[in-house]
Amino acid sequence: MSDAAARPSALPTSASAPDALDQGGKTPPLPSLQRAWSVVAILSLAAIVSYIDRQVLNLLVEPIKADLGLSDVEISVLQGFSFALLYAVLAIPLAWVADRSNRKWVILGGLVCWSGATFMSGFASGFAILFVARMLIGIGEATLSPAGFSMIADYFRKARLPAALSVFTGSGFIGSGLALVIGGALYAALEAAGPVTTALGTFQPWQMTFFGIAMLSVPLFVLIVLFVREPARQPDALAPAAGEEPSPFEILGFLTAHARVYFPLFFGFSCFAAAQFGVGAWAPSFFIRSHGWTQLEVGQALGPVVMATGPLGVIAGGFLAERLLLRGVRDATLKLSMAAIVVALPFAAAFPLVEGGGLALALLAAVLAFGTVPFGAGVATFPLITPNRMRAQVIAVYLLVANLLGYSAGPILVAWLTDAVFADPAAINLSLAIAAPAVMAAGLVLIAAALGPYRLMLEAAENPEN
Repeated sequence: MSDAAARPSALPTSASAPDALDQGGKTPPLPSLQRAWSVVAILSLAAIVSYIDRQVLNLLVEPIKADLGLSDVEISVLQGFSFALLYAVLAIPLAWVADRSNRKWVILGGLVCWSGATFMSGFASGFAILFVARMLIGIGEATLSPAGFSMIADYFRKARLPAALSVFTGSGFIGSGLALVIGGALYAALEAAGPVTTALGTFQPWQMTFFGIAMLSVPLFVLIVLFVREPARQPDALAPAAGEEPSPFEILGFLTAHARVYFPLFFGFSCFAAAQFGVGAWAPSFFIRSHGWTQLEVGQALGPVVMATGPLGVIAGGFLAERLLLRGVRDATLKLSMAAIVVALPFAAAFPLVEGGGLALALLAAVLAFGTVPFGAGVATFPLITPNRMRAQVIAVYLLVANLLGYSAGPILVAWLTDAVFADPAAINLSLAIAAPAVMAAGLVLIAAALGPYRLMLEAAENPEN
């Protein structure tokens, strides 16, 4: 999943910040529309660069394994768990910091952290250094979504905000594809040049690729410093007073009281995310091992497919769910998500097993297009049944589960099957054919179990007197 399903868009902006009103007691004026969209463009570029730094590892699996002697399971831990651990856990406290300080400098601090950690990856001589580097990338990138959403919300009036936020959100998928396109081209050029010897030692092409990718953040840093201004925080009449904020125990009690709805949805949608992350993490290695593609060929072929299908599934899912809800289909967000996964599941089982890389890529495109629909439609389920004053915190709990389970379990399951069950790196096609469909099926069972209780919750929310 790319992070369309895992962006903390519902984290609260600071409605009661001291600069919400100017000294005259008036609402501060909004920046010009031109300036506002220029900030969205720069922050979207930051999201693209962050995804390139995050995802380029997936393209370099084979040379890293060869040089460092790592197993597929160790690689999967680097792809998912090491990154997601602090990315998920720290997103909420970093959002708290962003709500109470200068968001521009929060983002710049995160940029320095994640790009520095990407550069650090090039010095890796074993698993430990790469693990620490991936954790630092997670910490740095955990600043961007909460601070970016909060900042954009103070640049636009509410009617224009959804369009601006969708641009920022969708840009991550472009970064996932560009990680393959740019990383593949850069690695191919560096591989042709051979190892580079400096005063610090001899560096392999995959190490030099990390160095080169990290340099993308330098012009981005300059752009943010020069052209992004911290906007005045706009007052929000919808925000509850500080004394009305629910305690963690209230939220836990609410979730427990409605466990038959929330827990299956939390873990069901997280299963869908795990399937997408597992496929995304190992698809480059699949094409290299099973079809003999080079890193350059993977980048040129798979990169554009990821850039096209990811945004298509998320955006289409959101718009379709909206239309169905307007037509009176009350459980549209769940039914649409389930229908899309049912369509994606046979493609997920078939693409690793067919003959020919071109056909496999076409089937994989269907997996990505249909498999990302729940990230646009499914997550919209939670605000429909959650009390207003609990929505941000409940969605934050979901994001924690989705990031930890999705990023970690998906890649690790594929690697475990390859290493422990088949004991053959060439069997990655069998691992993919089993892992993603199995996780998708588990998610379908969980979502189906929540359908009945979900309808009852909707009825109770719409008819509180009952």
